[in-house]
Amino acid sequence: MAILTSLEDMVRAVAGSIMNAQHMVEKAQLANIATFFDDAHRPTTIDVELPAIHSTAPAEASQLYRVPVLSLVPHGSLVIGEAEIDLDVELGPLEHQDRANVHEGIIGQLGRAAPAEQKAGLMINPSTGGLAAKQGNAAHIKLKLVAVDKSEGLARLLNDVVVTQGPVAVSTPAARDARVEAPPPAPDPAPDPAPADDNEGE
Repeated sequence: MAILTSLEDMVRAVAGSIMNAQHMVEKAQLANIATFFDDAHRPTTIDVELPAIHSTAPAEASQLYRVPVLSLVPHGSLVIGEAEIDLDVELGPLEHQDRANVHEGIIGQLGRAAPAEQKAGLMINPSTGGLAAKQGNAAHIKLKLVAVDKSEGLARLLNDVVVTQGPVAVSTPAARDARVEAPPPAPDPAPDPAPADDNEGE
């Protein structure tokens, strides 16, 4: 027994599957971006010690340079640019179907331009594609992943993160050695006892 379905439903199912696949790709990309943030939703950073080259820096001074990891790697996006699927189906009869989701108020104002109350649906049999292939009744769709520019939201996020990149402290070799070799601070001296009152006991 032939199992017939409408071409409209089949195209809708193919399109829905492609959209679901694109959704899964986008979720994977979001999960990848999330790895560049810590549990407090702050960008993960690394600190690099670089020579201080500005004019007011002392000789042999260095600066601690903080770099967000998110700004160090490229962030491309994958989208389904083309959908192409090889499909052989056997054409079936036409069936009239009632139009669904029709705005009756607008339809009543269209007059002769209003669409018919029923529409013709082309029925197909996906299980007998061999005969359709011999007759040339085949639909050709191709699925391809292509790289595209990053989204505007991601671009703005990257720009704001890069703004935080820069030196956070400047130090010299002497200052670093002093921090390492400096003895612990001496305790504060005890306060002098208060002078005795000469009139005490009178």
